[in-house]
Amino acid sequence: MIFERDLLGGLFFYGLNNTMTAITRIPQNTNYLQPTKYLLTFDRIGSTQYFCQAVNIPGVNIGQAPINLPSADIYAPGNKIMYNQLNIDFAVDEKLDSWRQLYDWFRSIAAPESFSERKRLTDVQNQYRTGGPRNYGDATLTVLNNLNNPSIRVKFVNVFPISLSDIQFDTKMTADDIVYSTATFVFDYHIFESI
Repeated sequence: MIFERDLLGGLFFYGLNNTMTAITRIPQNTNYLQPTKYLLTFDRIGSTQYFCQAVNIPGVNIGQAPINLPSADIYAPGNKIMYNQLNIDFAVDEKLDSWRQLYDWFRSIAAPESFSERKRLTDVQNQYRTGGPRNYGDATLTVLNNLNNPSIRVKFVNVFPISLSDIQFDTKMTADDIVYSTATFVFDYHIFESI
């Protein structure tokens, strides 16, 4: 009789523990991420961040290493993390400041006219940067929650641009149409910080 009671009590607590585990698997925050709630900041290009219309959190991959066996090939995880590119779409203001700030960053990296121009533009670009290598910048994407409060920061370390799209003028467009441009960046790595 004692054995039956202990067995039933053990089964009861076993079932309760499994139920409690399933209950604790429910996330504390069930709000969905909203694609319009973010702030992007660069330490080198203020106007571009103000006019930013879209940005991505780049994906990552580590690849794989094949292991050749006589009967089949199997794979092991790679040992080098590779980040996709950081892309931003931004509106171009009428004085072209948002586009020209990026253009000046390109010229500070590889000035076509002279080394003195390159040095001058690099100094202008680095005036807001505190430490770190020249010609690089840092970017921070702050993700906001549904109440517009910061919830996560994604810091991109040692960012530099690799492409800047054309500015297209077109007489078929109306005066209400906005001109947009796209910039692509590479970076060393990114860090997620909860706020």
